[in-house]
Amino acid sequence: MKKDKNFRFDPNENPYRVKQAPPPPRTSFIDFNTRRICPACGKDIKITHSFCKYCGVDLSEIEPIGKDEISKQLATTAVTDPDPEVRKEAVDTLGEFGDNTVLGVLTYVLLNDPDENVRKEAADELGDLHHPYSLDVLAKALKDESAIVRKEAIEGLKKIKKKTKTKEIHEGKAEAREKNKDKPEPEEAIKEDNSDLF
Repeated sequence: MKKDKNFRFDPNENPYRVKQAPPPPRTSFIDFNTRRICPACGKDIKITHSFCKYCGVDLSEIEPIGKDEISKQLATTAVTDPDPEVRKEAVDTLGEFGDNTVLGVLTYVLLNDPDENVRKEAADELGDLHHPYSLDVLAKALKDESAIVRKEAIEGLKKIKKKTKTKEIHEGKAEAREKNKDKPEPEEAIKEDNSDLF
Protein backbone atom coordinates (compact mmCIF):
# COMPACT_ATOMS: atom_id res chain seq x y z
CA MET A 1 0.00 0.00 0.00
CA LYS A 2 1.37 3.36 -1.02
CA LYS A 3 1.60 6.07 1.65
CA ASP A 4 0.58 9.65 0.94
CA LYS A 5 3.46 12.04 1.64
CA ASN A 6 1.10 14.83 2.72
CA PHE A 7 -0.78 12.67 5.23
CA ARG A 8 -0.10 13.49 8.87
CA PHE A 9 -1.41 11.35 11.67
CA ASP A 10 -3.30 13.26 14.34
CA PRO A 11 -2.80 11.47 17.69
CA ASN A 12 -5.94 13.12 19.12
CA GLU A 13 -8.23 11.74 16.44
CA ASN A 14 -9.68 8.28 16.82
CA PRO A 15 -9.19 6.49 13.47
CA TYR A 16 -11.99 4.02 14.26
CA ARG A 17 -14.65 6.60 15.04
CA VAL A 18 -17.58 6.63 12.70
CA LYS A 19 -18.07 10.08 11.25
CA GLN A 20 -21.56 11.51 11.51
CA ALA A 21 -23.42 12.31 8.34
CA PRO A 22 -23.40 16.02 7.53
CA PRO A 23 -26.61 17.93 8.17
CA PRO A 24 -28.98 18.12 5.23
CA PRO A 25 -28.20 20.90 2.78
CA ARG A 26 -30.07 24.16 3.26
CA THR A 27 -31.92 23.71 -0.01
CA SER A 28 -33.26 20.27 0.90
CA PHE A 29 -36.94 20.03 0.19
CA ILE A 30 -39.28 18.15 2.50
CA ASP A 31 -42.50 17.15 0.81
CA PHE A 32 -45.02 17.64 3.60
CA ASN A 33 -47.60 15.69 1.57
CA THR A 34 -45.68 12.45 2.12
CA ARG A 35 -43.23 13.27 4.94
CA ARG A 36 -43.37 14.60 8.49
CA ILE A 37 -40.75 15.72 10.99
CA CYS A 38 -40.49 14.12 14.41
CA PRO A 39 -41.11 16.78 17.09
CA ALA A 40 -38.74 15.07 19.53
CA CYS A 41 -35.62 14.55 17.38
CA GLY A 42 -36.19 16.65 14.24
CA LYS A 43 -35.68 13.78 11.79
CA ASP A 44 -37.61 13.43 8.55
CA ILE A 45 -39.89 10.35 8.46
CA LYS A 46 -42.86 9.06 6.45
CA ILE A 47 -46.18 10.75 7.12
CA THR A 48 -47.82 7.37 7.78
CA HIS A 49 -45.54 6.48 10.71
CA SER A 50 -47.14 6.52 14.14
CA PHE A 51 -43.77 6.19 15.86
CA CYS A 52 -40.46 7.85 15.04
CA LYS A 53 -38.04 5.24 13.71
CA TYR A 54 -35.09 7.22 15.10
CA CYS A 55 -36.13 8.06 18.68
CA GLY A 56 -39.25 5.89 19.17
CA VAL A 57 -41.59 8.74 20.17
CA ASP A 58 -45.33 8.08 19.78
CA LEU A 59 -46.66 10.41 17.08
CA SER A 60 -50.24 9.14 17.02
CA GLU A 61 -51.51 12.12 19.05
CA ILE A 62 -49.89 14.71 16.74
CA GLU A 63 -51.41 15.26 13.33
CA PRO A 64 -48.98 15.74 10.42
CA ILE A 65 -48.72 19.22 8.99
CA GLY A 66 -49.56 17.97 5.49
CA LYS A 67 -53.33 18.27 5.96
CA ASP A 68 -53.41 22.08 6.17
CA GLU A 69 -52.32 23.88 2.98
CA ILE A 70 -51.37 27.18 4.66
CA SER A 71 -49.28 25.49 7.35
CA LYS A 72 -47.64 23.34 4.69
CA GLN A 73 -46.59 26.40 2.66
CA LEU A 74 -45.28 28.18 5.76
CA ALA A 75 -43.36 25.07 6.81
CA THR A 76 -41.76 24.80 3.38
CA THR A 77 -40.79 28.48 3.55
CA ALA A 78 -39.38 28.09 7.08
CA VAL A 79 -37.19 25.19 5.97
CA THR A 80 -36.06 26.17 2.46
CA ASP A 81 -36.19 29.93 1.87
CA PRO A 82 -32.73 31.41 1.23
CA ASP A 83 -33.47 34.64 3.16
CA PRO A 84 -33.08 34.21 6.96
CA GLU A 85 -35.56 37.02 7.71
CA VAL A 86 -38.23 35.27 5.64
CA ARG A 87 -37.52 31.96 7.43
CA LYS A 88 -37.71 33.74 10.80
CA GLU A 89 -41.09 35.30 9.97
CA ALA A 90 -42.40 31.94 8.74
CA VAL A 91 -41.32 30.31 12.01
CA ASP A 92 -42.98 33.11 14.00
CA THR A 93 -46.23 32.70 12.07
CA LEU A 94 -46.21 28.92 12.50
CA GLY A 95 -45.74 29.35 16.25
CA GLU A 96 -48.68 31.77 16.44
CA PHE A 97 -50.98 29.04 15.13
CA GLY A 98 -50.51 27.40 18.55
CA ASP A 99 -51.06 23.97 17.04
CA ASN A 100 -49.06 20.83 17.84
CA THR A 101 -48.80 19.98 14.14
CA VAL A 102 -45.99 22.55 13.77
CA LEU A 103 -43.79 21.07 16.53
CA GLY A 104 -41.77 19.00 14.06
CA VAL A 105 -41.00 21.94 11.78
CA LEU A 106 -39.95 24.12 14.72
CA THR A 107 -37.74 21.31 16.01
CA TYR A 108 -36.14 20.85 12.60
CA VAL A 109 -35.43 24.57 12.29
CA LEU A 110 -33.99 24.78 15.82
CA LEU A 111 -31.59 21.91 15.19
CA ASN A 112 -30.62 22.62 11.56
CA ASP A 113 -30.98 26.26 10.53
CA PRO A 114 -27.65 28.04 9.90
CA ASP A 115 -28.90 31.44 11.12
CA GLU A 116 -28.88 31.99 14.88
CA ASN A 117 -31.83 34.40 14.83
CA VAL A 118 -34.02 31.83 13.08
CA ARG A 119 -32.98 29.15 15.59
CA LYS A 120 -33.70 31.58 18.45
CA GLU A 121 -37.19 32.20 17.09
CA ALA A 122 -37.82 28.45 16.82
CA ALA A 123 -36.72 27.97 20.46
CA ASP A 124 -39.06 30.77 21.54
CA GLU A 125 -42.02 29.26 19.71
CA LEU A 126 -41.34 25.77 21.08
CA GLY A 127 -41.38 27.21 24.60
CA ASP A 128 -44.67 28.98 23.90
CA LEU A 129 -46.33 25.74 22.74
CA HIS A 130 -45.57 24.05 26.11
CA HIS A 131 -45.39 20.52 24.67
CA PRO A 132 -43.41 17.91 26.66
CA TYR A 133 -41.71 16.64 23.47
CA SER A 134 -39.96 20.01 23.25
CA LEU A 135 -38.06 19.44 26.49
CA ASP A 136 -35.38 17.22 24.91
CA VAL A 137 -35.02 19.48 21.89
CA LEU A 138 -34.61 22.59 24.02
CA ALA A 139 -32.11 20.70 26.17
CA LYS A 140 -30.10 19.94 23.01
CA ALA A 141 -30.25 23.63 22.12
CA LEU A 142 -28.43 24.41 25.39
CA LYS A 143 -25.30 23.21 23.56
CA ASP A 144 -25.86 25.53 20.57
CA GLU A 145 -22.86 27.57 19.45
CA SER A 146 -24.87 30.80 19.72
CA ALA A 147 -25.43 32.40 23.12
CA ILE A 148 -28.78 33.91 22.10
CA VAL A 149 -30.09 30.48 21.10
CA ARG A 150 -28.91 28.97 24.39
CA LYS A 151 -30.57 31.79 26.35
CA GLU A 152 -33.86 31.33 24.48
CA ALA A 153 -33.70 27.57 25.08
CA ILE A 154 -33.43 28.24 28.82
CA GLU A 155 -36.42 30.59 28.64
CA GLY A 156 -38.39 27.97 26.68
CA LEU A 157 -37.64 25.31 29.30
CA LYS A 158 -38.84 27.70 32.02
CA LYS A 159 -42.10 28.31 30.13
CA ILE A 160 -42.75 24.59 29.75
CA LYS A 161 -41.96 23.95 33.41
CA LYS A 162 -44.38 26.65 34.55
CA LYS A 163 -47.15 25.33 32.35
CA THR A 164 -46.77 21.66 33.24
CA LYS A 165 -46.62 21.98 37.04
CA THR A 166 -48.83 19.43 38.71
CA LYS A 167 -51.78 20.21 40.93
CA GLU A 168 -50.03 18.74 43.97
CA ILE A 169 -47.38 21.43 43.84
CA HIS A 170 -50.05 24.12 44.02
CA GLU A 171 -51.76 22.37 46.96
CA GLY A 172 -48.70 23.04 49.10
CA LYS A 173 -49.16 26.81 48.81
CA ALA A 174 -50.65 28.96 51.57
CA GLU A 175 -53.95 29.59 49.78
CA ALA A 176 -54.64 25.88 49.50
CA ARG A 177 -53.73 25.30 53.14
CA GLU A 178 -56.21 28.01 54.22
CA LYS A 179 -59.00 26.26 52.32
CA ASN A 180 -58.20 22.93 53.96
CA LYS A 181 -57.66 24.41 57.45
CA ASP A 182 -60.94 23.11 58.90
CA LYS A 183 -60.44 19.58 57.60
CA PRO A 184 -58.70 17.31 60.15
CA GLU A 185 -55.44 15.67 59.21
CA PRO A 186 -55.67 11.90 58.66
CA GLU A 187 -53.83 11.09 61.95
CA GLU A 188 -56.05 13.47 63.95
CA ALA A 189 -59.16 11.90 62.48
CA ILE A 190 -58.00 8.47 63.63
CA LYS A 191 -57.26 9.78 67.16
CA GLU A 192 -60.71 11.38 67.39
CA ASP A 193 -62.39 8.14 66.33
CA ASN A 194 -60.46 6.11 68.92
CA SER A 195 -60.71 8.63 71.79
CA ASP A 196 -63.62 6.82 73.47
CA LEU A 197 -61.59 3.59 73.57
CA PHE A 198 -59.07 4.97 76.05
